[in-house]
Amino acid sequence: MKSTYKIAKIARIFPVFCCLMVACDYLDIIPPAQPEFEDTMKDEAATLDFLYTCYGYVPRSHPFEFHSFEQSADEIMAPKAFDIYQQQVAWGSISPAYYNSWGGDDQNIWTPSYNFLGYVHHFLSLIDVLQPVGVTDDMKTQYKAECYFLQAYYQFRVLQAFGPCPIIPEKVDPNITNIDIPGRSHFDYCVDYIVRKLDAAAEVLPPNRTSTQDLGRATSTIAKALKARVLLYAASPLWNGSFYKPEWKNENFETPGYGKELVSNVYSSEKWERALTACQEALTAAKAAGYVLFDIETANSKATLDGVELLFVPGREDDTEENRVFKQRVRMFQYLLAANEGSGNKEIIWGQRISTDGNNSGEATYSRLPALVVKKTDGTLWGGWASLAPSLYSVQHFYTENGKLPAQDADFYPENQWYTRFYEGTTSPEYTSTLEGESVKNDIIKLNAKREARFYAWIAFDGGEYAKKLNDGNPLWINFKNKNTNGRNPSVNPRNCVGTGYLSKKFIDPNIKFSASGVATFTATRRPFIRMAELYLNLAECYAALDNTDLALENLNEIRNRAGFDDLTSADITGEISLTDWVRNERYVELFEEGHRYYDVRRWKIAPEKLKASTRYGLNGFNVVNPSFEVFNTPTPVDQPFKWDDRLYLLPVWSRSGMDELYSNPQMVQAPGY
Repeated sequence: MKSTYKIAKIARIFPVFCCLMVACDYLDIIPPAQPEFEDTMKDEAATLDFLYTCYGYVPRSHPFEFHSFEQSADEIMAPKAFDIYQQQVAWGSISPAYYNSWGGDDQNIWTPSYNFLGYVHHFLSLIDVLQPVGVTDDMKTQYKAECYFLQAYYQFRVLQAFGPCPIIPEKVDPNITNIDIPGRSHFDYCVDYIVRKLDAAAEVLPPNRTSTQDLGRATSTIAKALKARVLLYAASPLWNGSFYKPEWKNENFETPGYGKELVSNVYSSEKWERALTACQEALTAAKAAGYVLFDIETANSKATLDGVELLFVPGREDDTEENRVFKQRVRMFQYLLAANEGSGNKEIIWGQRISTDGNNSGEATYSRLPALVVKKTDGTLWGGWASLAPSLYSVQHFYTENGKLPAQDADFYPENQWYTRFYEGTTSPEYTSTLEGESVKNDIIKLNAKREARFYAWIAFDGGEYAKKLNDGNPLWINFKNKNTNGRNPSVNPRNCVGTGYLSKKFIDPNIKFSASGVATFTATRRPFIRMAELYLNLAECYAALDNTDLALENLNEIRNRAGFDDLTSADITGEISLTDWVRNERYVELFEEGHRYYDVRRWKIAPEKLKASTRYGLNGFNVVNPSFEVFNTPTPVDQPFKWDDRLYLLPVWSRSGMDELYSNPQMVQAPGY
């Protein structure tokens, strides 16, 4: 069994095992070795099973679906009735006592991360003691290096969400007293610890995994790429002299070399230099290991095998070479996150099958599909949840076909025409829906025309084509204005509709099919925890911060060229859009919905502006049933109590019944504002 799938399988079956062996407190770990634990390393197979268990939390806690608090930024929204982690953060109502069974403690990051650190520490404490049969010294060295990587990864998951956190470097004596339980360490101390672990792992691990059976396991390239991300975050304004509560300190616990201080309140350009070096090393290592940006040729080969034709793009109906290449680029971006390594995708540096994704099933897919996609043979209509809706801000911040923001492209439509008909006065291709028998293409608005390839690959809009084979082997065309097709029908399903006038198509297999017989077929993707595009964007950000315009543009243009745009030059840097603006918006688009935006708006300290109340709009797709074209295409505030409070820079340490880290540990201080 491929290890990536084995890790995912362990994640699905592991909760019962976890309850038997790991309690809630972050220092409660596996008990000292007992006879039954000797079986965990009796031979090579058992040792690998234990090692895969150490990976078990990676596919269970991730930023890729509606459960995740990382989805609370300004990219997408979930239905108000869900009332889950994502919304509690977006609404500013998250509290230390909050719990939601939908997603459970897998999504609170703190507790499971420390619990799985316990498994890693236990593995390291046993590997040299039990002497498993068939495990050589070289294999032990490799396994230990994977554990060093996991130590760094789990600690970083806590650090990026909670800020300065307790560092647990090894297995803890179960008889430890409260006075000896560590509190939060200084942020910079945490960063240095994580970097040391990643460096130790990178010295030993191979640059890539040549066998598909080992996909998902740590490599030196993954370790270097994660190190680059860690140091990029550490150099960013929030953690580099501009923390929002500079007076925040420990009350009792002291970090070696830092005392009770938790954050640095002095800007250091050296942090950017350190991040730059790490980003350079990561990109160099990735190239040397054979990683490259996904391309049209690879996508075309995959599409030929799947029999997936080119997607409809408004305004590009004519069969010209230019239009064919543009549509091939759209299809490339569809496959970028749906084609696995076995299909020639060399962009994914670290990918994982997340625990809720299965072939032909899974919440992460259904949450993106329209509510109705096919009429079954019994006459009923069947579909997804229509749950993950991009904001109007997202729609407006994908580029035009000229590589500019719509509001800043003189060759795009003026803003007062964005919500009018694109096909007004022209002839659109004929189309009849098998769901409703209604022409929909004339209802495309100008904002949704003349846009870039990533927009058409990842955003579903009214009048557009969602997927080529979704409707029983036929294209599914979107009509969000009709409750009998893809619009809101509260009498059938009052929960599963956000109604911004858009849905997310990112991570959807282009070959997906819902058949009239009631069978769904699609391939679950390996979600990109780290991919090549991020490395270029990280490097561009470092160069921009250090005022190296030429090299910042050089790395930025690697991503823009793949998107089909001409190079940016210094002439494109104006008072209207700075180099930093170009870098940040390219991250917004390229890494859309991959979990980066939540941390980006915080580390850049732009969250108060971007996530404040009354800033999240959509089209009028929820307030009215069967709206007219004009009513539907009216920008409307989304009916949810979004707001920003500075305490949302960090998540609270959880403190409720059964999860009392804060109150059982006299060394611990709560995040500011909670």
